[in-house]
Amino acid sequence: MKKLAHLLILAVFSIACWFLWVILKLVPPTGHPMPGFTLLCIALRPVMIVLPVLAAAYCLAILFLKTERSPSWVVFFATTMSVLVLLSLPTMIAAYLPLVQVVHLTLR
Repeated sequence: MKKLAHLLILAVFSIACWFLWVILKLVPPTGHPMPGFTLLCIALRPVMIVLPVLAAAYCLAILFLKTERSPSWVVFFATTMSVLVLLSLPTMIAAYLPLVQVVHLTLR
């Protein structure tokens, strides 16, 4: 049961990281220079591919290593969801900054 929970958490984490990657991929070009924070987040977009790969390697290690007591899925859940929250906030800010910049420039 613990192994199934690990795989389910890995699937949710991977899909969520993919959605964050897509959000940064779809940041609209505004015709104005992009804010620096947005450019930084777009440059760090490959991190959202590496993190699920690391989580998958951990899950594979749990699945194939024979131990007397397998690790709790709660720790894996807490770790992946914490990383997801820490990635989501900057991603959302980076996606909305160009829009705020365009609104600010058009109101002048």
